[in-house]
Amino acid sequence: MSKRQIVLSDALAEVGETQVASGRYTDYSAATQDATWHFFPGAPSPFEEYGVTPEEVERPAAKDLERIRRARKTGAPLVTSCAW
Repeated sequence: MSKRQIVLSDALAEVGETQVASGRYTDYSAATQDATWHFFPGAPSPFEEYGVTPEEVERPAAKDLERIRRARKTGAPLVTSCAW
C-alpha cells in the first residue's frame, strides 16, 4: 500500500471524522479509502456481494414467475412458503 498526502475541503474532512467517530471505520484512512473505492471503481454488484452468479439467481426467479403465471391462469390460490 502506498502513502499519499491529500488535502480535503473542510466539509469532506468533517464527514470523514464523523464516520470514524460513529465507529463505522477504525480510522480516517479507512474511511477515505472506502469512499474513494466506491466512488471511482464503483460499488460491487449485488451478485458479487452475495457470492452468486446472475444465472444462479435468474433460474429460480424464472421458475417462481412461471409458477405464479400458472396459478393465475388456473385461478388457483398462490401458496408461498416464507421463513419469516
